[in-house]
Amino acid sequence: MSGLKIYRSLAEKFVFKSMFPNVLVTDSLLALVKFLFDEQEAKVLNALSFAPKPAKTVARYANLPLETVRPILEDLGDRFMILRLTMAGVPVYNLLPLAPGIFESQMIRSKNDGENASYYREFARLFEDVYHEYMLYFKDKAKGKDLRFGRIVPIEKSLEATTGIMPLATDRYSEIVERNRSFSLVDVCACRTHQEYLGQGCGRAMHACSAMGWLADLAIDKGIARRVSREEFLEAKAAAVEAGLVNMVDNLEDPMQVCSCCTCCCGVMRILKEYNIPTIIAKSHFEASVDAEKCIGCSQCVEICPMEAVSLADNKAVIDHSRCIGCGLCVPKCSKAKAISLKERYGHKPPSKDVLAYAAERIEELKGIQKSLLPRLTLGAGSLLYQLSPKQLTGPRYKPPKS
Repeated sequence: MSGLKIYRSLAEKFVFKSMFPNVLVTDSLLALVKFLFDEQEAKVLNALSFAPKPAKTVARYANLPLETVRPILEDLGDRFMILRLTMAGVPVYNLLPLAPGIFESQMIRSKNDGENASYYREFARLFEDVYHEYMLYFKDKAKGKDLRFGRIVPIEKSLEATTGIMPLATDRYSEIVERNRSFSLVDVCACRTHQEYLGQGCGRAMHACSAMGWLADLAIDKGIARRVSREEFLEAKAAAVEAGLVNMVDNLEDPMQVCSCCTCCCGVMRILKEYNIPTIIAKSHFEASVDAEKCIGCSQCVEICPMEAVSLADNKAVIDHSRCIGCGLCVPKCSKAKAISLKERYGHKPPSKDVLAYAAERIEELKGIQKSLLPRLTLGAGSLLYQLSPKQLTGPRYKPPKS
């Protein structure tokens, strides 16, 4: 296989072309793949998949000697370009998606690798080209798709300040955190670091990105995060809220990835605001509501809203509910007039019960599979098996590794 074919084959893996045959493989993606991997690395990566394999199996698929393949896999694992785990005492390796995956790992690694700043700056530029090109391509494809990859969790102050609503356990950040036992903080936000390399940083907090459960322990093990107590975790998240950042998590009952986002830098929030793909994340269970009689037109809600969903008309705040994501940041800002509160959002859909249900639901939606009886039964069986399994990834049944 020629060099170009090797790189194209790898690029196709990153956009899941075997699952989505009509997906576009762009020149910008090929340029990024060539930048990240030399030809020998790309050949080895083509023998990997998103399911873990031991080095011996990878060598056989790559048609290369094991003594050639193993050090390449180890080096890629050290650089966090692939995921390296140990199963039954044997090292296994699998591909990481470009995002979330390689993008985050490289931006986080850059904080301790100042000598290679030019490398990370070029990576940031190439990734931005890929991001922009695929968002333009994806915008039409996403029409009518109920994707909901992540979800917004309202800040607790907004729930506490509102009467007459009934938040679920999945709506309360404190309850989500309480159900977990492993916590980590990353002292650099990948998205804000990315924008800094592009000369467009916003200066907001870098130490607010975090994880819980298995993902927290993995990030700690890989040296890209530090273990913290539940109390320190909540303190960091409270500070992020004070800085005007939005709570966004995986769209799971018990999420693992816990982000504090701004719409100027966050890759997901930018999809909402810049590219207007509204179903990329699930808006929270609530939306903002204004009591016009109490509103004094101070415009603090207008200034804090990350989605520009609030405006003033006749000196009264007006909510554009098509843009309101229910983050709740506006509610405590209205502490003087108390004119803004939350109300339950009509048609709210609860998060997926577990990672298997999450994956299957996203694939069904992207592929346009009709939710007939058989796929539903298959999905239900997989979800049930996961719930019965002693190995959970997050939530109260997750068992952290022994120290």
